[in-house]
Amino acid sequence: MNCSINIDYYKDNSTYVAQSLLVYGVVHNYIVFFLGTFANSVVLWCISRCTKTNMAMKLLMMSVFASLLVICLITRPVMAERLIGNLYCDPTRPDMKVLLAFALLYSFCAQFELAAIAVVACAVWASNAYVLRLRVAVGAVVGIFIYSFLTAVFLLGALMVGYFKDPATEDVINGVYFFLNTLVPIATTMSCYVAMIIAMRRNGRRMAKVQSSHSRIVNNATRGMIAVFASNLLFGVPHSVYHMLPRPPQSYGIIFHVLFSTHFVVDPIVFMYFNHSYRRRVGERLWAAWVWAVGMCGAPTPKTPTPLTASTTTSSGGKDTLHRQHQHAEQNV
Repeated sequence: MNCSINIDYYKDNSTYVAQSLLVYGVVHNYIVFFLGTFANSVVLWCISRCTKTNMAMKLLMMSVFASLLVICLITRPVMAERLIGNLYCDPTRPDMKVLLAFALLYSFCAQFELAAIAVVACAVWASNAYVLRLRVAVGAVVGIFIYSFLTAVFLLGALMVGYFKDPATEDVINGVYFFLNTLVPIATTMSCYVAMIIAMRRNGRRMAKVQSSHSRIVNNATRGMIAVFASNLLFGVPHSVYHMLPRPPQSYGIIFHVLFSTHFVVDPIVFMYFNHSYRRRVGERLWAAWVWAVGMCGAPTPKTPTPLTASTTTSSGGKDTLHRQHQHAEQNV
């Protein structure tokens, strides 16, 4: 479709965006809407049902995926509507005030997620020396919420409504905003995990002799969060670099935002995959759903795979033993 409306933010760049790119952006937003909502809901269910992690760490980890759930469930359909409006030359689809509100909500949740990941990394890094208390976790989440809200509204919001008239000032504010809310949390998270890896290597012999259930649970949670952090590095850094460019074309915006929004789905998937207990729990539920579906169709009941049989036996027969093994760990993780 040849659209005559200039949908570029800046007059000195290309005027049109390819129709195929707009269509792909719309489809991708709806894919993230469906898959991201499902995957993040499953992760939140896994964390809430876990009996081996104390409430403080649960709160921090759930804050990461709750923000992703809000992004996938609420903001992705609106962003798809925006691209559809561009596709059909309708600048009022959706209304600009609605678009501004949802764009701020999206930015708030995205930076909240990065900051929460950094806080989780700091908490795991300090878990061997300090016990994470619930009030500390609540204070951290509230602090992240206030900081993300203020920066999203008063920095990014001011840029969106055109409060700064000087283009040079806009570029500076834009660079500062994305530096503080993307690169700084990423650098903090990386520093904590690198410090943990170095400490674990230095104390490898001692830790091998004292392999407690606490260390196993910490490693299990750390493995999943490191996978989430790697996903953010892969998909988030190019997005941050794009936003610090002085005058990027609109087509670049669609490409980099499609790349960035992919991690809203990848994050919960890699977190479940690299966390063995969550992966087993989800596998058991999926297998039960498959058996139910097969039974509804009148087919013979399929044989349960060996790993699922073993995990089911462990969870039922050894429940009391596992509870005693991890009772101390629940106070520390």
